[in-house]
Amino acid sequence: NYSPLLKEQEKKITDDLCRLIGFSSEDAFGHITTSHTLACYEILWALRNLKTLPMAIARHPKSRDLVADKKAFELFNMSVTDILAISEQLNERGIFDDVSHLTCRGTGMTKTMHLGKLLVPVSRFEFWKKAMDILGLGYDNLIALPIDETFKTDIEKTRSIVFRLIEQGEPILGVIGILGAPSYGCVDKLKPLFELRKECEEKYNNSFYIHIDASQFGYMKSLFLDDNYDLIPYQILCKKLKKEAPLLELTPEIYESITQLSLADSVSFEPFQAGFSPYPTGVVCIKDARISRFLTNPPRLCPEQADDAPKIDGIQSAPAVASMWSVHQLYPFTSSGYGKYAQIQWETRVKLEQFFNQATAFEKEGEHYYIRVLSASDFNKLNFAIVRKGNKDLETQNDLNKTIYENLVIKSHHKQDLSLLTLCARNSDNAPAQFCSECDFDNNEWETIKHLNLLQLTIKSTETCDEQQIEAGYQYIKNVVLSALDNK
Repeated sequence: NYSPLLKEQEKKITDDLCRLIGFSSEDAFGHITTSHTLACYEILWALRNLKTLPMAIARHPKSRDLVADKKAFELFNMSVTDILAISEQLNERGIFDDVSHLTCRGTGMTKTMHLGKLLVPVSRFEFWKKAMDILGLGYDNLIALPIDETFKTDIEKTRSIVFRLIEQGEPILGVIGILGAPSYGCVDKLKPLFELRKECEEKYNNSFYIHIDASQFGYMKSLFLDDNYDLIPYQILCKKLKKEAPLLELTPEIYESITQLSLADSVSFEPFQAGFSPYPTGVVCIKDARISRFLTNPPRLCPEQADDAPKIDGIQSAPAVASMWSVHQLYPFTSSGYGKYAQIQWETRVKLEQFFNQATAFEKEGEHYYIRVLSASDFNKLNFAIVRKGNKDLETQNDLNKTIYENLVIKSHHKQDLSLLTLCARNSDNAPAQFCSECDFDNNEWETIKHLNLLQLTIKSTETCDEQQIEAGYQYIKNVVLSALDNK
């Protein structure tokens, strides 16, 4: 349990984020966890419990009449909305806890509980693989969604995978969308994903759960809301950006992805990454609060507790919640609040990327080096490689960038700004091949080595940077690299 003040602060934080997404404050539910990882695990935990409920209803003598008209395949493929509607009837009959015991919560994952496949972008495959392991769902039930040449999830290939699974009679546990890939910093095309689900419902009478991992860019939606928390129309927002930050180009695809977040079943945030919180935390927001029943611990010990609000274990320390609450008090999630700082970070990244692309090579002990930017980011992450002129060997190139990162002179300071990003066939398919070609490596270098080391700079500036400051930022990075090369 935690203090009433902590509970009040958590409610304020989650209400703010639900409003940012576009969820109804009356129907939605939010919870703060100790990390974004646990926030995602909670979603899969709830989804696993929820999807085994129809089979449990069919087994219980006092509820089986509710699904008597459904075959086994239909039980596996019931929509979230339909399952929640039937769970209401279980409550009305006073048997929800008894039926819940017949789900995997009580019986464990039995042979009859085949929940189908979880579809995850390849960039987050390893992250969700661990979750499938912990929750007993199995690696084999995880499908990696390929990415295209822009490092975004390939929606056409995703569409083919979904249709193939449905036609083969394979249930779909859920689909994960990414709003700001932690590795590349790009925003997936989410509108086609929501349209795909609608098409499946109409064509196959088959639906699936959609969770959006918005750990990196979820807060960016503030830039799209006016002071009344209403969406700013695309054309008006473009005019605003052209006036305030001419270098920024907002594509319709990014606008649609961010503004249609409310169509997701749940969204997770990482305040430590983008919310100015100094503590590692995670937040999960669920559109329908009834799903929280599948995260609480049934049955209640005392009858008089039956009407209490659901409580979920795992709340983190009071300082973490208090820091988030303070940020929410200071910065409303609107274009004039947090959105202003989101715009500054985005603009700073674009300016710095342009400067990197125009910068000349620099020399160290007779060798010439230049910076090559991976142009995949849609917000505040700048991915780049230090390339030695004349080198044609990708393995040597990778060793160079890894050594630069490991040999930073003041590691405790520089590593707050720079991180090492490794792209490989397991998390990026063959998308890095084009970048390797731009760095003058032969095509067979990527086919042979199959991994690429980059340096990643995350922009967290809250003040607009002029040309002089951008040049100073470049010189800072250059000096960091040169100092690291001293120890090479």
